[in-house]
Amino acid sequence: MTVFDPIQYKKIEGEVYSLTATSYEKFGSTPFEAYAQPLLEGAQLKPGRHVLDVACGTGIPSLMVSPLVEPGGTVTGIDLAPGMIALAKMKAEERGLKNVTFREADGESLPFPDESFDAVLCNHGLVHMTDRAKALREMYRVLKKDYGILALSVWSTPDRALTIGIVTKTIREIWPAAAIPGAPMWFDFGPEGVLEKALTGAGFHGLQISRHSVSLSVKSGEEYWEGVLGISGRLQMLLKNIPQEAASQIRATVIGAAENFRSQGQISIPCEEIVAVARK
Repeated sequence: MTVFDPIQYKKIEGEVYSLTATSYEKFGSTPFEAYAQPLLEGAQLKPGRHVLDVACGTGIPSLMVSPLVEPGGTVTGIDLAPGMIALAKMKAEERGLKNVTFREADGESLPFPDESFDAVLCNHGLVHMTDRAKALREMYRVLKKDYGILALSVWSTPDRALTIGIVTKTIREIWPAAAIPGAPMWFDFGPEGVLEKALTGAGFHGLQISRHSVSLSVKSGEEYWEGVLGISGRLQMLLKNIPQEAASQIRATVIGAAENFRSQGQISIPCEEIVAVARK
């Protein structure tokens, strides 16, 4: 049985998501902007606020926040994958944004002094952390006292977050060895009460939990597969390291499952996220 190694896990995360940053941006920018919108609303961002975007990826939330905190506000995006950071910097430069900076950093060990930010955002980044409790404590630490606000999102249960639930169910059935005991799972915070317990355990209070569904619309099962594969460096790596027969079976099964959501010539697959807003 493979033993989970958090250090190795982080190393691989940084590598695979760096290699797939371009495809992640191509296929993930539109849906992840939709996922980020409730975070921005919950964070109550205003001009002059200083915001930290943890696990910023290609900078999707950071770039959305930039105009909301002007004038006088700043946005700092951090991510473990240098390839993601490089692409985020390029996008900010192309848009002429002067109040956004990006740097490579670990969300479980934030390189900032206590009480540095008015708001912390984390758009589906917590599920990638190896020590979620430590990551939440770090977010708590860097928030300002009294009015510091956290807004983060996680995936719901696999039967509700179907855009990715279809793929994970298929992999579990066809290649169960892909699951490593102790490794972070996308749906760990999906069950009722789990996210609330984690946040209160880190010291947060005044929790507001909401659920939002964003549907992915595609023309075919093949288009769905291409998109899911494009945003998941882990999935790409898995398919390269298992027998070709199993990889082909996973692809065919996922495409077939997606076709079950076809209606009037269009495939629409719902995906529920859980959004939490909390105070320090």
